[in-house]
Amino acid sequence: MAIEDFFASLPRGKEDKPLLFSTGPLVYDFNDVDGLFFMLDRRLSGCFLMMWAKPMDGSVIGRVTLNGEEISGCVLQPMAVMGNMWILGIPLRGRVNEYGREYALHVEGYRDTDGNEMNPQDFTIKGIDRVEPQPRFALHEKIALEAAREGIVLLKNERKTLPLKPGTLNLFGRGVHEFRTGAVGAGKINPRYTVNFLEAVKESGDFALNGELVSFYSCDKDMIPPEDALKRAKKLSKTAIAFITRAAGENMDQSSSKGEYYLSDDEEALVKKLTETFERTVAILNVGYPIDVSWAEKYGVDALVYNGFGGMLAGRALLDVLSGAVTPSGKLPDTWARDYFDIPASRNFYDCVDKPRLHAECTEYVDTVYEEDIYVGYRYFDTFGVKPAYPFGFGLSYTEFMLEATEIIYDGRELKMKIFVKNMGGVSGKEVVQIYIGKPDTDLEKPKKELVCFKKTALLAPGEVEEIEVSVPKSRLAVYSEEKAAYVLEAGRYEIYAGNSSEATRFGSVSVSKSELIEEAKNRVRPPFSFTRLSKREAKESFPKGEKSGVVPGKTSFEPYAKRGVYPAEWTATAPENKITFDAVRNDPGLAESFIAQLSVYELARLSVCASAGWGMEGIGEAGSMFQIEGYDIPKFPVSDGNSGVNVNVKNIGMPSGATIAASWNTALCEEIGRVIGEEAKELGISMILAPGMNIHRNPLNGRQPEYFSEDPWLAGAMAGAYLRGLEGTGVAGSIKHFIANNCETSRKRNGSVVSERAIREIYLRAFRYAMEIHAPASVMTAYNAVNGVPTSADADLLIGILRGEWGYEGYVMTDWTSYDTVDVKRMVDAGVSWITPGTQDDTFVQPIVEGVESGEIDLNRLRKNVSYMIKTIARFS
Repeated sequence: MAIEDFFASLPRGKEDKPLLFSTGPLVYDFNDVDGLFFMLDRRLSGCFLMMWAKPMDGSVIGRVTLNGEEISGCVLQPMAVMGNMWILGIPLRGRVNEYGREYALHVEGYRDTDGNEMNPQDFTIKGIDRVEPQPRFALHEKIALEAAREGIVLLKNERKTLPLKPGTLNLFGRGVHEFRTGAVGAGKINPRYTVNFLEAVKESGDFALNGELVSFYSCDKDMIPPEDALKRAKKLSKTAIAFITRAAGENMDQSSSKGEYYLSDDEEALVKKLTETFERTVAILNVGYPIDVSWAEKYGVDALVYNGFGGMLAGRALLDVLSGAVTPSGKLPDTWARDYFDIPASRNFYDCVDKPRLHAECTEYVDTVYEEDIYVGYRYFDTFGVKPAYPFGFGLSYTEFMLEATEIIYDGRELKMKIFVKNMGGVSGKEVVQIYIGKPDTDLEKPKKELVCFKKTALLAPGEVEEIEVSVPKSRLAVYSEEKAAYVLEAGRYEIYAGNSSEATRFGSVSVSKSELIEEAKNRVRPPFSFTRLSKREAKESFPKGEKSGVVPGKTSFEPYAKRGVYPAEWTATAPENKITFDAVRNDPGLAESFIAQLSVYELARLSVCASAGWGMEGIGEAGSMFQIEGYDIPKFPVSDGNSGVNVNVKNIGMPSGATIAASWNTALCEEIGRVIGEEAKELGISMILAPGMNIHRNPLNGRQPEYFSEDPWLAGAMAGAYLRGLEGTGVAGSIKHFIANNCETSRKRNGSVVSERAIREIYLRAFRYAMEIHAPASVMTAYNAVNGVPTSADADLLIGILRGEWGYEGYVMTDWTSYDTVDVKRMVDAGVSWITPGTQDDTFVQPIVEGVESGEIDLNRLRKNVSYMIKTIARFS
């Protein structure tokens, strides 16, 4: 029966009793810890969703049992994405946890709005079937495992608690069953199979599980087990392993409340009890963003491990590190503060701890003023002498390394030096060499130090030495002067630090005798109003206050947008005598502009708008595709999300999330990750992956923190460039996002970032530029937010002035999905956007473009130029 016919057949009369049903198999995927709908409603985390045939009475709570045991916490509500049909979210996490097992589900007592009580209904829910690895994917999954292993960071290891000796493991906390392997939203993975930590231990020949505790935590709560259970556990092992877990992803930001940034009362009580009861305690941070870790010192936790979101083989990777089969080599891509409010950006971030949580689609307009300016992450903590819990770049090992720097030379073009790394310990391991520069303080104040280079060693055996050559171009030593509207290398002494975290040791210095203009620019993205910018010279007086940030009462639009620059488009091509098809352009890219010249305004407009999203019932769940106008052989060119896999309905690879990949500090590995995702996308018929996401980690509460790489522009840019090189080397296009300053999910389409030109250029734009210097991607995706009064998708100064004019970018620019909800389509096209997404099959978003050309609001040559960028690029990847 067709889906439309099925819905039409449902009993919906006034006298009909409410019927509960499912449109798909009654199978619960316990490895998909949060589920598809968590990003829309956090109460649905871990729930199995069923639908009602009729509107329900939300005040009447029925009874649900699984195998005779009552289940509390069911969610009864209408869902807008399901046509406002009512759903019942049944929390099954921890309860349905065995492959292929069938469970009896019973539902009764719910009532519809007509007053009819349902007939009791019985269902059989089944755990997902076990999927065995396929040999043809073995090399791909080897990379996924390596990425998960290298993204694990050992933060604390007192009394050599780790590695663990073989034996029985006592696992505590809801994270026992709530073991997260990926983010939600665009960063979600759909892997062929998943090995969580429980399964990894079961597969191990050296370790066993305390089954009593595993069963106890089916409660899906951070409860303390009964005293007799703790006594039995202590007889099995004198070590307790506590899991602290946090979900994160697109659509909603976190808060500084307990249970999000800080431990919940239950979590804290559990940690306290474990440290009092067991001789040693290990805590696993299965989190998507930095959280408070002061409790580790407070209660004397012996070992602390940041596991992040490790992808499909996260459990196996974690056990490999805990057991010592693999020596940890990950380093933090972010500073972990002692307290959230130590972070200067905390004052200008919408924190819903004491006000409503605003999701991405909220209609409130919010200003976010970047008062911390250039002092993001370690740039603040190091410069202002604020002690973090763990510094940027930090990570312990099971061995020790010695670093020695020699031959520091600056030849006027680049800084060169050699670093010798020796493994001084008793086991093999990898180290990350990090080079920081302290630039001379002039009228332009600088952070104490900035990362300019890093390299990860090979696996070094005990006593083995590796020589690493460092080369830093002078452009990486430059700063942006708003006064001169230029990047300048200033005269003075440049201090050089080398080490394995931002607390690196000073190794020497070089002097620059004369200031030099590196690159002329123009102040194209100035703030719309003045604000106090954090300065180390007036630290107390300039510390952010947040008075200009927050919901803007009465604001209903970003219009009128500022028009800071005018960029006329040059166009000389004329229509050919004989029709040129896309196939001809693919064979001869020089024909692209002639191909464009023959198209009508309507055809140009139609190509500028995506042919609607494929996230519904059609296709394989691709995000969208090109519109295929008749007679030109234009390919479909489907695109998909995929920071960590190919985000479609077909099972494929599941890599770690972006922040966990960045924690590897391994660009060669990151390139391999991009290559694997590209090869799998190609096999699935996907032409472009909308990745990598690479915005700066300005604030840990950003919902998309796990998707993005780092707080540092060079680390983020280097990882993104490597990823793109691997991805596009397979013939699959990439799209870096979100350009720029998409640093929160709160009301993101209506969030206005107010940032100094210097901070934009030295922090937020610089990450993208670094990536492009390594590998220029096929496309750049704009962000939802406005920057300094102009939505990024309508900002010609940003897209034409900087991206194309200053950087010489030749790929095409696309919008994020439904940016037109808050941005005028005509302004987007005139600002240089080539592709507006997701669009529709009809002319809803096409006709305004046609009318814009006719009225003169859109320069026809600009429209032609936009489409030519896209056609040239797609010809390379189709």
